[in-house]
Amino acid sequence: MNVNDDKAHLESATTNEVPDLEGYKNAGKHTNIVDLAARAHIGDIDYTEEEGKRVLRKIDWRLMPLLVWIYGLQYADKQSLTFASLMNIREDLHLVGQEYSWCGSIFYAGYLAAQIPSTYLMKKLPIGKFISVNIICWSIVLACHAVVHNYAGLLTVRFLLGFFEATITPSFVMIISMWYRRSESAGRMSLFLAANGVATIICSPTAYGLSGLVNPAIASWKILYILFGLLTFVTGIFYYFALPDSQISVGWLDEREKAIAVDRIKENLQGIGNYSWQWYQVREAFLDPRTYMYFLFSMLMNIPNGGIGTFGSIIINSFGYTKRISLLFNMPLGAIDMACKLIIMNLSDRFRDRTGFAMFAMCLPFTGGLIMLLAPQTNKGVLLFGYSLIGAAGTGWGLLMTSLAVNTVGFTKKATANAVQIIAYGVGNWVGPQTFQAREAPHYRTGKIILAAFYGLAIVDLFVLRMINYVANKRRDKKFRDDPDSCIQPEDAAARDLTDKEQPAFRYML
Repeated sequence: MNVNDDKAHLESATTNEVPDLEGYKNAGKHTNIVDLAARAHIGDIDYTEEEGKRVLRKIDWRLMPLLVWIYGLQYADKQSLTFASLMNIREDLHLVGQEYSWCGSIFYAGYLAAQIPSTYLMKKLPIGKFISVNIICWSIVLACHAVVHNYAGLLTVRFLLGFFEATITPSFVMIISMWYRRSESAGRMSLFLAANGVATIICSPTAYGLSGLVNPAIASWKILYILFGLLTFVTGIFYYFALPDSQISVGWLDEREKAIAVDRIKENLQGIGNYSWQWYQVREAFLDPRTYMYFLFSMLMNIPNGGIGTFGSIIINSFGYTKRISLLFNMPLGAIDMACKLIIMNLSDRFRDRTGFAMFAMCLPFTGGLIMLLAPQTNKGVLLFGYSLIGAAGTGWGLLMTSLAVNTVGFTKKATANAVQIIAYGVGNWVGPQTFQAREAPHYRTGKIILAAFYGLAIVDLFVLRMINYVANKRRDKKFRDDPDSCIQPEDAAARDLTDKEQPAFRYML
């Protein structure tokens, strides 16, 4: 690759929203076909609308259940600590002061540590196999929670659990962009994200039941970890053989269906994936202001999320409910989480609008935070309602991820932007538990103030992101009207893995 050509090309692409395409014909980095479909000679194909719908249905029924199941399971595995907190894990491991908070934070230290290697390996390895191996690894770590005896042991297994679980969200965002059209992505992503709510609804009564065991041979929280670990291990083995790497390698599509599955997503102006790491796209991602808006939103949204994820059951308990009932009353939050993702994210697909619906979704947890701050502490029902509204926050984050997936084109650029957003996710969730200080128990006023304020700032961030995309689209439209000859879309853009800035026909979804 010619470094000078690469640098000049990138400067042109970032200075002008629609760059001059003449440079691409000669740029060394674009002389090779890198997309898997193009290298497998999967080209244009004629097919009826009904054939396309039939292939889409087959993809939905074969792929989406796999994504939904493991996403719900990883959420249950991750959230196991908040259930264990009211099942005497703090007392059994003699946790004092901020030690429990650090056990919540350390999970995301592992999450952060995994980002650079996982982002690189996700691009270099078959994505299905990569995910499966990580599932097996975290299942073993999860079961090992049952044998820890002190604070240091719990810190160690929580760090490792975060390290191996870190691959799931960015991998799934990549998979959705590989298999579905931009107009279909939010609805499909809503299905596996809604699994978080389903997991909460199922795990709450499970923890409630286990906490009622009388004189068990081992502590009820240890039984919880063993059950979750075994279930996840079996899932990982199955997924190694069942989770596809791409359309061209899957066994449940015939050759014609594979070609249709690839052709369906042409409108995304990207391919189905490749194993080529392109450094100029890394630089382009860091020069794109959208990357920083994704980072900021994820930070603002996930600092409160980290606090609720670790202290949720304890907060409900502080409203005046018993420990066992508090475990059960996580269910309303799970129901709101699931309902908002299924309804709001599908409406986002229908109206082809991401940030507008995300802003609406974020108004609900913002309101919930204000209710927990301002409502009388004696009004348990109102406080629980406010707490439950926080379940809608995941919808805002899900729509931000779909915005990133559909508006960031170029597989290395997408992987980089994804990693930046996930780093913010990790940092936010790491910081979050520390906003709930032991000295402020049981009401944790500082944590609740930060929660409401940051959800409000997240709404502002989404508005700014919307304006960036709106202005970019207007600039591209004007350039096309003024000088259409300079805005010719290369026919092989997807095959050569061109980025959104390199494609004049690309328009950002608001």
